[in-house]
Amino acid sequence: MTVPQHRVHLVDRVQRLEAAAFALGVDVADIKAAVDQLPATIRQEILEYTEPVFGEIMAGNASLATKEHLDQVEGRLKEHLGQVEGRVEGLKEHLGQVEGRVEGLKEHLGQVEEGLKGLIDVRFGEVDGKLDQLLAALQKAPSR
Repeated sequence: MTVPQHRVHLVDRVQRLEAAAFALGVDVADIKAAVDQLPATIRQEILEYTEPVFGEIMAGNASLATKEHLDQVEGRLKEHLGQVEGRVEGLKEHLGQVEGRVEGLKEHLGQVEEGLKGLIDVRFGEVDGKLDQLLAALQKAPSR
């Protein structure tokens, strides 16, 4: 018995569609399995991230900060910042005074240097005069 040509063609098409559906079914099954595992994967990620923190909290070594805690910390930081800024201004004023004193010392040292130069010049002049007198006296002395 021979099968009509259009039936052979139809059977062939059905077989190809079944094969494609089977292949697609495998892909869809993989996607469905991955989607089904997604909540468990997310849960595991969250646990791995939060477990150490909650462990510390449960052990009494840490606690979660509340808005009030954060507001208190912010207030203390602003207060300390204000104190630091005040101290910095005080240090700037003190530094200005120190710079003024250093300038005064530089002027004083310049005056001392000038005074010492003058004194040295006078002393060298006196020594030079005495050497001249000694040399003149030696030249007047009878030679042996």
